Amino acid sequence: MARETHSRQRQLREQIAQLAARLIAEDGIDDWGLAKKKAARTLGLTEAHCLPTNAELEAALLEYQRIFAEDEQREELHWLRSQALDLMDLFERFQPHLVGPVLSGAIGKYPTIHLHLFTDDEKAIEWFLLNESIPYDPSQRRVFIAGAAATVPCFELNVDGTDVHLIQFAGPDRHQPVRLTADGRPMARAGRASLAARLDETAAPEPLQQADR
Repeated sequence: MARETHSRQRQLREQIAQLAARLIAEDGIDDWGLAKKKAARTLGLTEAHCLPTNAELEAALLEYQRIFAEDEQREELHWLRSQALDLMDLFERFQPHLVGPVLSGAIGKYPTIHLHLFTDDEKAIEWFLLNESIPYDPSQRRVFIAGAAATVPCFELNVDGTDVHLIQFAGPDRHQPVRLTADGRPMARAGRASLAARLDETAAPEPLQQADR
């Protein structure tokens, strides 16, 4: 009986993840928690334990893109990662690392570039933005650093039509795992060299050359 219940819950999570992935890809919902809850309501499900994890939703979104928009998704991802590289060059002094959907590839209709920046000077990033005349909206974000809850500064920009979120951490936090929820998985990070290597994954395939006759 317990096995049947577990199997049923897994199937429900898969159904919710698949519908939530479609909402993210087609309707532009960028809040994954909201997408999961909306998908669950659409399916007539209210049990919290049926909601998929972010890892399950990410897998469903990548599968959706592979089936329905593989070429478009690859081109968009290549452009976004190229933009992210330019931004990492701009913010080089803050040891930038890319995180989130642009790194994983699970991008929605309106993707955002998320960069983690590191500095021991609480005002350094804000002063840098001001000195470079870069418009921004300040905000804050709750995260978990090495298991402890923390509220960190966030700067929201728009670069060439793409939303960019800069999240500021103290220097030593670069070596600590960061989670969005207390029980979530640590966020994957990529430095500039690692991201540059990933551009090959999204580059347009070389046209086949005809053999000499």
